[in-house]
Amino acid sequence: MILLLAVGLSIALAIARGGRLSRLGEVSFRLGWLALLAFALQLVIIYTPLPQNPGWQSPRVWLLLGSYVLLIAVVVANRKLPGFWLVALGLGLNLLAMLANGGYMPVTAEALQRAGLAQLALGTEPGARVVNSKDVLVAREWARLWILGDVLAIRWPLKTVFSIGDVFLAGGALIFFQRTMCPSSSDKNSEERIVIDSSQRSN
Repeated sequence: MILLLAVGLSIALAIARGGRLSRLGEVSFRLGWLALLAFALQLVIIYTPLPQNPGWQSPRVWLLLGSYVLLIAVVVANRKLPGFWLVALGLGLNLLAMLANGGYMPVTAEALQRAGLAQLALGTEPGARVVNSKDVLVAREWARLWILGDVLAIRWPLKTVFSIGDVFLAGGALIFFQRTMCPSSSDKNSEERIVIDSSQRSN
């Protein structure tokens, strides 16, 4: 959810700065179908959660981790796009946290409580899944690389928990939309010259 919010705010900011959505159509994006496949896998796993983390023997775990590998491959293929180095860093940090904690993103009960989302946990024992997320409950003292898990929480403008990796993802999205949608100074100068030339010819 935090990523959808970041993308929405980034687009709104770009439009407020004079950016145009039509510029996104000019972006040469490679392996887009692979990104769609990765998101489809995540939707199935996230929105049909098992009550408990089944561990490494579950195909769901490998599909979820595989979706992150696919997304990283897409980002690497598009690494020249603005902000995508931050996106790659964010995905890598999230994947590292998940690999260290049984294939799902670790979250503590305390973080869920701070966000007002404690009711979404499908249990109170470690290993319980969290509804509509890739999270699994892990006690902080038992979590590996806990600092990379969903340790950050907000209640406004929406209730959610998120990770340091998500912050980098949001930063990458911000850079991408600002650089892609908003005209650069050279573009503005070119447009001004075209307007001046047109007015001179009309005179």
